[in-house]
Amino acid sequence: MDLVKFAIAVSVFVLSAACAHRMTMYSLDGERLDGRWRFAREGTGLIQIIALDGEVLVGAFKPVTRRNFFDHYQNTFGGSSIDADGPDLSAFGHVFGGLLGGSSTLVDVAYGENYNKSSGDSVQAVKGPLLYWTASLQGDRRTIMQCFLIGSSSTGHGLGRCKGRTGKEYTVEF
Repeated sequence: MDLVKFAIAVSVFVLSAACAHRMTMYSLDGERLDGRWRFAREGTGLIQIIALDGEVLVGAFKPVTRRNFFDHYQNTFGGSSIDADGPDLSAFGHVFGGLLGGSSTLVDVAYGENYNKSSGDSVQAVKGPLLYWTASLQGDRRTIMQCFLIGSSSTGHGLGRCKGRTGKEYTVEF
């Protein structure tokens, strides 16, 4: 009987760990913060980041419209800090995708700054149909960070940017 309980416990652990995805944040001065994220319900998700001093920052991300996302992002980081190509047809379900030669016709692409010096690129990109989220992270030592995330619904990867109360900024890869 103990073997069955052990097998169930291991299965639950493995399945729950499979639902969490890696997330990495990079500051301009080379600081790297590692964390993880996972989807929750109704388009939301949860984020956990570990700061260099061991502080654990957690928060939920929630979906926002493309227009609100870009307005708030550019107000926070500056007008030239992010760019996107492609039509915003998400509200219409990409109704013309099949008629115009395939779904790749209407692929959105977003470009953001990249502080990950090891990547060799100063700009990062994500393609998709894209999903837009905002998140407010709070640490167990009262650190607060506002984040903006863009994810690809086709690849599950994305980019973003976060800013702490002190003004320190991070780019995000997930």
